[in-house]
Parts: sequence; C-alpha cells; structure tokens
Amino acid sequence: MGAASRCTSCLCCPFKCLACGLFSCLCSILVSLLVIAGVLALVLYFIFRPHMIAATVDSASLATFTLSPTSALTYNLTVAMTVRNPNKRVGLYYDGVEALALYEGQRFGFAPLDPFYQGTEESRQLAPAFGGQQVLDGDVAPANFRSQQSAGAFDVEVKLNAKLRVKVWAFKVRGPRARISCPLSLPAPGAASPPAFKPVDCKVWF
Repeated sequence: MGAASRCTSCLCCPFKCLACGLFSCLCSILVSLLVIAGVLALVLYFIFRPHMIAATVDSASLATFTLSPTSALTYNLTVAMTVRNPNKRVGLYYDGVEALALYEGQRFGFAPLDPFYQGTEESRQLAPAFGGQQVLDGDVAPANFRSQQSAGAFDVEVKLNAKLRVKVWAFKVRGPRARISCPLSLPAPGAASPPAFKPVDCKVWF
C-alpha cells in the first residue's frame, strides 16, 4: 500500500520527487564535507599542536603619576615587553594591536601599535608609551592613590589586545582575538632608592 502510494505520488508530481532527491543528495554531501573538515582539523591539530603565546614585561617606569583634587590623573608611563610565539610550525599575524593602561580598573592610557608578523619560535619586542591626562571616576581611586603614594608604589595594569591570523605553510586563516594582561607594581616617581624592576609574566587568553 505504501509503495503503491509513493509510486502514485511520483507519477502525479515527478518534480516533487526530483526536488526531494536533490535535497537528500545535498544533505548527504554537506554532512560528508562537515565530517571530512572535522577529521582534517583534528589531524592538523595533532600535527601542529598550537601552543599559547607568551608575554613578559621586561621593564616599566612611571616618570609622572599625579592626581589633582578634581581626580585628574596626569601620567607618563613607558613599558618594554616581549611577546613570544612558541609554535614550531605556526606563524602568527597580529592585527589591530592596541595597548591599554589601567589604574584601579579604569583605563587612563591608550596606545595603538603597528601590526606585525611573528614567525615560528620568534620573539617580538614592543614598547608602548602612555602620556597625558585622564579624569578618574568615583572616590575609591583617589583614596587608593593616596594610600599607594604613601607606600611608595602604584599598582598599574597594562593590557595588550590583538586580532590574530594563523599561517600554516602557505595558508592563512583567521584566528582568535588575543588578550594579554600584565599587573605591575611600579615605584612612585621620585621615590628614593627604588628597587630594581623584575620581569613580570603576563596572563594570556583568547
């Protein structure tokens, strides 16, 4: 009964049967392509084993860091940092690179950096510099500023953001957005006998 019904349906509407057949064929091809792509991605992952990039702040100094009664922060901060690509078979393109400086969670400095390419197992030195004036919001930041100024050191965070492109052989594919965070404790400007700066390892995530 069922077979006879399907035959009658195809005889009455052959275009409907053709459309159903084409749709079924396209679905099968799409599923096969997805499976092949998944297997290929898994094989490439086990071949290249991409590793997380590493970042270190090698030196940093505050030439100026003052806060006015109106919470206007005047600053001059220089940073020297190294970003390393530990991968043996994967090159990285860094696009839209930007460095940020924050105090008490508030951004006070911004420094765009030039895009660059990083070959396999290659290190790159970056030197973002921040200078200017920025008004801080709220009462917590001024209170903590006075406390840290009395202690002779300020807690500053430097961040680096970039859009990555991955190069494998001659192929280039869009990668994740890299976010680097470097918490620093820096001597207050004019501090007597400030301690030598010790390199700081940064946190990296995508």
